[in-house]
Amino acid sequence: MQLKVGVAGLCSDHLWPVWGKGILRETMESEMYQMVAAADKNAPLLDRIRKEYGVKNTYFSYEEMLKKEDLDVVIVGTPNSEKADVVEIAAERGIHVLIDKPMSANLEQAERIVSAAKRYNIKGLVYYPGFFDPKSLEIHRLIKEGVLGEIFQIEGRVSNPGPELHGCSKYFLEWLFDKEKNGGGALIDYGCYTALYCRWFLGQPLGVMGIGGRFVKDIIEAEDNAVLLLRYPKAISIIQASWSEYAADTAWKHYPGPKLAVYGSEGAVIWHHWNDETLSLVTKEHPEGTAIKPSTLPEEMKNPPTYLANCIINDKPVAEPLNLELCRDVQEILEAGYRSLKLKREVELPIQPAKGE
Repeated sequence: MQLKVGVAGLCSDHLWPVWGKGILRETMESEMYQMVAAADKNAPLLDRIRKEYGVKNTYFSYEEMLKKEDLDVVIVGTPNSEKADVVEIAAERGIHVLIDKPMSANLEQAERIVSAAKRYNIKGLVYYPGFFDPKSLEIHRLIKEGVLGEIFQIEGRVSNPGPELHGCSKYFLEWLFDKEKNGGGALIDYGCYTALYCRWFLGQPLGVMGIGGRFVKDIIEAEDNAVLLLRYPKAISIIQASWSEYAADTAWKHYPGPKLAVYGSEGAVIWHHWNDETLSLVTKEHPEGTAIKPSTLPEEMKNPPTYLANCIINDKPVAEPLNLELCRDVQEILEAGYRSLKLKREVELPIQPAKGE
């Protein structure tokens, strides 16, 4: 069985083979989809998807595409601020959704997405590159099986020299550098990755404290660096996001890292660099540390599009960490971070409406 898929928005570089295969290629390689339509305001991007993926039906309006096409799934690659609008239209038509990360530009939009999916009983998945990497699931397994003991700290850093120096296209930069369309700057773009791990491994924090600002890049209005501290009953997490790490794309092996570290009462696991094939594990059995290489994932989990297709065809719920409910919580962590940046104090969760809302 092949699912008919349309693409709403082609202006995210996560769709294209910029830093990996990209969502479109993974979707087609799964052999579980037939890509029948695409919509974007940029004619060159419509030309590209016609040439590279043989998509015959193209539109300048995703509203028109969703109205005219008989789709099973829509890939949402619009600016973050438009994703809730796409999902609400799709959900009303019974169309399942695969949403490029992050889920939305803010918490209110994320809650609209969750509400629409529940109301019309559609399945949804938020595509975070790397979260179907075997190392992610291996870290989760070590935590759940108690290998590390009680987790008391998570630390993550995601960074680059800046989107304009990281291979991003002009179509991506047009909205990535727009504070309203993106929802912010480096924090929402890169802090969302570690926030997802924190929510997945430890649950929702009690409070969030944020520090950051625009320190390097004069070409943007939003923050180019930010750090969040997440407070749990018996744990803390540190989230670092940067759009100004000098030569990060060429000198990443020389930066101290780690990109992700989980510390427990009986051990720790370290993911030094995203390109590594192994994890470093320290436990009582391995007090000097050992490198472990996770097992290959089963075929139905080889990438997010394949996993979503299996959930749809077999009528199974989308599991953590990419389901809509957990990703909504990620947006709450980020929103608390932005409020903390503005208020210069900790913001408690669950978030209460700001004055005037």
